[in-house]
Amino acid sequence: MAATAKRPEIIDLSRSLRGVPQCEDYERMISGMMYNPNKPELLEARHQCRGLTADYNNLDTKAVPSDQIFDKRLELLRKLVGKVGDGTFVEPPFRPDYGCNISIGSNCFINWDLTVLDTSLVVIGDRVQIGTGVSIFSAGHDTSVLSRQKFVEFGHPVFIEDDCWIGGNVVILPGVRIGRGSTVGAGAVVTKDIPPYSVAVGSPARVKKTIQSVEEEEQDPNNPYRNLVREDR
Repeated sequence: MAATAKRPEIIDLSRSLRGVPQCEDYERMISGMMYNPNKPELLEARHQCRGLTADYNNLDTKAVPSDQIFDKRLELLRKLVGKVGDGTFVEPPFRPDYGCNISIGSNCFINWDLTVLDTSLVVIGDRVQIGTGVSIFSAGHDTSVLSRQKFVEFGHPVFIEDDCWIGGNVVILPGVRIGRGSTVGAGAVVTKDIPPYSVAVGSPARVKKTIQSVEEEEQDPNNPYRNLVREDR
């Protein structure tokens, strides 16, 4: 459902992002209130995103040395999304709606065919890995037919916290928060929050088990990963 008031914390967060079209309808949009997507500022933001997306997805890799592809992709990604940390790589094709409403942390790997309807903010933490064919939807519509005839809609933010693994073909719906260290199994449809350090599968996604936290793993002498040396890209 649409919200009835602006969310100051979401608006404040948006001010740290590159290229957002700050205006009344933008603030309503990212706050989850009904808004008109055809306002000129919003149309222009989506238009800009289409051009930057084309640049990203159509990079001529034959013209770029293989050892420079990572840096070139990151350079283009920083023009396309609102914020992205060091060490992050997104395999094309990548399909955002606004782009500027997306924040991606450091050392993330996102595989082919990520679609993000970033009507509201989509905040992805550090060291998140996302499989192929994933869709993240912050955009919502009321079931009222009249609302569609009036061409109004809303969006609720999506948060994916640090160290999550999102399996292939997962669908994440508006307003969801996936807690730190969680795994979402392939093909799941996430309709509600997932607690930290959980494994969730199915449609709708349900938590099947919890796992050790990072701190618990590091203290476990039987953990096979605790003594591995990280190899940076």
